[in-house]
Amino acid sequence: MTEARVLRRVNDRSLFDVTSACKKASYPDLCKSLAPSASVGSLTCASIDVATSKAKEAAAISAKLMNAPGTEKLVKSSLCVCRDTFSSTADSLQLAAKNLKDAAHNDLMQNLSAAMSFTGSCADAFQDWPGLVSPVADVSDHLTKLVSNSLDLASTLKN
Repeated sequence: MTEARVLRRVNDRSLFDVTSACKKASYPDLCKSLAPSASVGSLTCASIDVATSKAKEAAAISAKLMNAPGTEKLVKSSLCVCRDTFSSTADSLQLAAKNLKDAAHNDLMQNLSAAMSFTGSCADAFQDWPGLVSPVADVSDHLTKLVSNSLDLASTLKN
């Protein structure tokens, strides 16, 4: 099987191999879906932007489910945690995007690490109650993968 390679060209010179860059990500296929990008920096920026959108979407879904009629009290309480942590994830990712633009690598890594730690809090809120199933597990898992890739890609950038 031949490996597909996505190359970006400027003035007929190869600049960037998305496939190679995405090999450094925890979820390479998800990473490659963000192409086209011209550099690891632009790929990182795209990854952060998609993760930010997903975090905002997850917060909105959590709020909607939390306020739906018939939602059990324990589920509602856990969804409140999810909504808040997804919002915090989005905030950290927005700061990370600014850090990336400002070339503030240490702050970038700190904000992406914070976003990564926030993503696990939703699952933790449901795991505290055996038998309680998270209605946002899929979106939370996808967000975790996006943030993980953003962190992986950012770690390859030079200070």
